[in-house]
Amino acid sequence: MAGLAELGFRPKQRGSLVVVTLDIAIAERADLSVVGTDPPGDFPNIPPHWLHLQKELALPGGAGKSSDLGDGWRRWSRPHPNWKGGDNAVQEWLAHARSLLLAATLA
Repeated sequence: MAGLAELGFRPKQRGSLVVVTLDIAIAERADLSVVGTDPPGDFPNIPPHWLHLQKELALPGGAGKSSDLGDGWRRWSRPHPNWKGGDNAVQEWLAHARSLLLAATLA
């Protein structure tokens, strides 16, 4: 949360999840750029595993699962492929989340 806020984002805590609006539009809809994640207790050493997206979006390579964010959301198992962590962990996660969003399609 603090790292996102330092970068100018306005993250929100929803239970154990962090929800943030990214600075990109999906299918020209800025309202779909809201994402959630579940940072593990040992972040930044270990990256968040799940990406929570609004149910209007689908990621390639399989179906999402139900999300703790509610009926309007799905969670997707998308671990970071080359996690380095450390001081740039928040930026590294943001880049990963943006790349996944850019691959998303309308469901």
